[in-house]
Amino acid sequence: MRYTLYSENDFFLRRAFLALPEGLYPPERRTQDRKTEQQILLGTHPLSVDFAVYPFLALDENDQPAARCLLTLYPGDENGYVGFFESEDAPDAAALVLTAAAEKAKLFGRSRLVGPYNASFWLGYRFKTSGFRDYFTGEPNNLAYYPRLWEQCGFAVTDHYFSNHMRVPTDADVSEKAVRRLKAFREAGYDFRTITFRTFDESLRDIYSLLIELYSAFPGFQYITERQFVALFSPLRYVLDHEMVKLVYKDGALAAFVICVPNYGTRTAGRITPHTAAEILAIRRAPTEYAIPYMGVSPKHAGLGNALSELLKHDLQRKNCTSVTALIHDGKVTGGFYRILKTGQTDYVLMARDLT
Repeated sequence: MRYTLYSENDFFLRRAFLALPEGLYPPERRTQDRKTEQQILLGTHPLSVDFAVYPFLALDENDQPAARCLLTLYPGDENGYVGFFESEDAPDAAALVLTAAAEKAKLFGRSRLVGPYNASFWLGYRFKTSGFRDYFTGEPNNLAYYPRLWEQCGFAVTDHYFSNHMRVPTDADVSEKAVRRLKAFREAGYDFRTITFRTFDESLRDIYSLLIELYSAFPGFQYITERQFVALFSPLRYVLDHEMVKLVYKDGALAAFVICVPNYGTRTAGRITPHTAAEILAIRRAPTEYAIPYMGVSPKHAGLGNALSELLKHDLQRKNCTSVTALIHDGKVTGGFYRILKTGQTDYVLMARDLT
């Protein structure tokens, strides 16, 4: 099969770019957010003011899309970022779009191509490399052969992440360190709270300030404003179980937080139908599993992570729910919290290609 490259950001490319994932994933495994992808291509997304994008599409002999990717360039950044990658298991088609992205990045003086990043650190990144049978809300979703296609185009793994799958806690599951830490912080006057629908916006702004500080050293991090952050994450108010969002304050300032999201699978991805809306509401009322994608502890308050894990353990036991501590970078201490509950692990990677 011979493929041709198409890179004009016009109506034809956008239509074919958006259509490709529908032919690759069955409906129950499809997590594409067409609205966000279209906004990125049109330059109307809340984050679009921060970057320039260049889409690439490989067409087969019948002018049907076979592979796609999007190159994102940030001013003053030596890296180019490639994401929104989708492809048939066709090395030539994948190589066509990835090589075009590399050449464009090099033309603009970038020394390395990094990915997958879907335009931004804040919109989704990383390839999943194991545990393809299951999917939890917020998890990267890709076909198993994607890392292989990238390796064949000169990319290599630079970072590894993992998610711990945890069983329902019992009375026999005790971490003496976590129990001790929670008691000590409470006695020291730390204020442990949960969010409410009324306080959601205020809590989101507090989380933003701490999150920006903590995540600035993460691979591929890009600064966004508080306004952009609120625009991205305010829809969470409708799907969160508010009592499972824990905030810890000391002297009026946020010292730590953890966010748990009921596992909706793919139901919250993309267009919400009346049927999926009903399913989302039912799961929110009676979850059976939680994903835990965000935890942050100010360096001034080391040890609060263990205290929060103790709170979560009791809530998960009371609710009789399993959990997934999600997307942990190798070496982070959060990967060790209540390891006695671990039943399995899913793995993820970041990759890069040297352009020099």
